[in-house]
Amino acid sequence: MPDVRVAIIAALEREIQPLVRGWQAVEFTGGGRKFRCYRKEDLLALAGGIGYGPAQRAARAVAAEFRPRALVSAGLAGALIRSLKAGNVIVPNVIVDAGSGAEYRCGVGEGIIGGGILVTAGAVAGSGSKRELVEKFHALAVDMEAAAVAEVATQEQIGFRCVKAISDETEFPMPPMERFVDAEGNFDSAGFARWAGVRPLMWPAVIALARNSRRAAQALCGWLREKAAQGLQPALVTRLDKTDLSEIKN
Repeated sequence: MPDVRVAIIAALEREIQPLVRGWQAVEFTGGGRKFRCYRKEDLLALAGGIGYGPAQRAARAVAAEFRPRALVSAGLAGALIRSLKAGNVIVPNVIVDAGSGAEYRCGVGEGIIGGGILVTAGAVAGSGSKRELVEKFHALAVDMEAAAVAEVATQEQIGFRCVKAISDETEFPMPPMERFVDAEGNFDSAGFARWAGVRPLMWPAVIALARNSRRAAQALCGWLREKAAQGLQPALVTRLDKTDLSEIKN
């Protein structure tokens, strides 16, 4: 089997499931944790968990085990501008870590229309926090993992790309999803279902989120499938810290 060229890191398996059907399942251990990933020729895909820490651990484990030439942060994201709708795919060229203020800049790839800012936040963003994020970072969308994967790519001096599909629009009334995410980044679907089941006022939002998430995952995996067939050549990523950014602005 050829060496791994591109490793795709998502949060949850349902985000990459439409892509990896028929791929070979592979298990490996990294950093004291067992991972299951999917491989097809020189491509690898893995769901590392929700949040910065789980994504970083997964990316580091993949980098150590398979030595890919590039990491791709792929998955679902929330829209911060009204023109982005559920199912839209974006390819940002600037990733901002909301916690540290660090920026990660990369190319979007030859022949690909993309660009703009995605901000990685430390919690699931609702409509209120989305307004704060767009005012502070002028970003298109928000996720919880991309900056972590970009940081590993920077440390490993390998390529990086970010591809996200919109699952929740700007004013979407997001349920309190973070309550059901454990320290390893796993989402407790059964616990969330029990919580939502006794709150009928939340049913329309829960149903809409499930529908839009499926639509976004299909769109995301369709994009990845098409670009992977074309080569998916990620560019090197550059990190700029707050001090670097202030020097640029001055």
